[in-house]
Amino acid sequence: MEPNEGIKLLRQLPTCLLFKPIGDPEFDVSTAFARQFGEIAVTNAFLQSLRFYDPITKEELTGSQHPFSIAEETLHLCQWVRIQTREQGIQFFLESSVVTFNDVSWVVINAKAVQNNLFIPPEESSPVGKHIAFNGLLATLSSQLINAANDKVDDLIDGVLGAFGEFCDLDRCYLFKFYDNAQFATNTHEWVAAGVLPYKDDLQALPMDTMPYLDRKLKQEGLFKVNNVAYLPTEAKGEREEFERERICSILCVSIELDNGIFGFIGCDITGIPYTWRDHDIKYLQRIAQMLANTLQNAHNERALHDAQQQLINANSKLAKLANIDGLTGIANRRLFDNTLQADIDKSLTSNTPLSLLLIDVDNFKAYNDYYGHVAGDSALIQVAEILKKTCVGNDDVVARYGGEEFVVILPYTDTDTAIQVAERIRKSIEQAAIPFELSSYGKRLTISLGVSTMLHCHPISPNELIERADTALYLAKSLGRNRVDVWEPAKPLETDVNT
Repeated sequence: MEPNEGIKLLRQLPTCLLFKPIGDPEFDVSTAFARQFGEIAVTNAFLQSLRFYDPITKEELTGSQHPFSIAEETLHLCQWVRIQTREQGIQFFLESSVVTFNDVSWVVINAKAVQNNLFIPPEESSPVGKHIAFNGLLATLSSQLINAANDKVDDLIDGVLGAFGEFCDLDRCYLFKFYDNAQFATNTHEWVAAGVLPYKDDLQALPMDTMPYLDRKLKQEGLFKVNNVAYLPTEAKGEREEFERERICSILCVSIELDNGIFGFIGCDITGIPYTWRDHDIKYLQRIAQMLANTLQNAHNERALHDAQQQLINANSKLAKLANIDGLTGIANRRLFDNTLQADIDKSLTSNTPLSLLLIDVDNFKAYNDYYGHVAGDSALIQVAEILKKTCVGNDDVVARYGGEEFVVILPYTDTDTAIQVAERIRKSIEQAAIPFELSSYGKRLTISLGVSTMLHCHPISPNELIERADTALYLAKSLGRNRVDVWEPAKPLETDVNT
């Protein structure tokens, strides 16, 4: 028997076959196989359009991974494969054998379609069996989705779409989310079968007014079912054009509702040839939609709770700031200063380190206010506060407004000599800022006076006593002409005559 005679014979057999002589680079198929794809006869164009894909990895099977290469090498192929034409794809289970006709050896592959009830065990191919199998799939998916963490939801949705698409032998399965009062829809998740072109990136910010028929069906009925896109009504012109662009022949969509309204929809489609959606197809998709709705609702509730908690934290932070920050200058207020000073004294005693305090007064500030007005006076206080913050650069230093035109600086881990250096640097910075003051005796510019007091760990004192000492030093600086730094020193005991 010549090869051409073998082709004629194998093509006529009433079963789905792919075949070729061993060593021949080209293969052929039976007419029954071509009819699975809606072809009346086997043509060269049909044969050249066939592509083989791994249904799991979705990679095209070529070279040594091609089913015929494996069949020739192992002499027995046993593999799931998705076979795709330009129009549609079908998943098959392939089994091969080698047969010989008149000294010509042929590799013959028997292709059993997934939807072929002769291949699926009778208990699974029946409506009851398929329903049981779907419930098993649903239980597996539900166990993964329940209590899913927010950062895992997207991956799990992808998994659900893929599992559902493979179970129902679909070409695409996707999730769309509405936004801007459901005026727009965005494709957030998409699964496609091997060899099927994805369109997720093209379907972003899709205006729903361009697809009014789909929009009305989903929002009013919760269901959009089209067995044959070619028979869509005139009002669905936009939908038909988009579906034909994506080579969709049949499409089924179900809306997803959350507590706060419609979220979007889940959909699936079939390319290549029309398909009549059955009642159980709709029920299956509706159950998947409800399961995703529960997951999305939980994720929404979790985000809402997190947002509410964050708003509460922010509100508390603002309240704390208002309670501890001076409203005019933006630095610490008297309340925060009092709390911090006591804590820093305790820390100083524990760590055996000195602690210094600077009490600062803006010189002749009443006269400044009277001359320039209170708005200018407030501006001057703000400038002084900014200079204080920039000059006191220690990580633990605290600059606060003590009241009126008085400021205070806490200098942890700072002895008297260093505190005097910091105070003098502050005084010079204010003077160099040259804030105009016509009545000032020092170059017609605003100046400050500073008092310094230091607590040594070996001589602990109370916060009030430390403040009083700095105030005494400040009074001395002001009485000696202002624009200067003075330090509190203990009074020397009076000398007495030992003979009296």
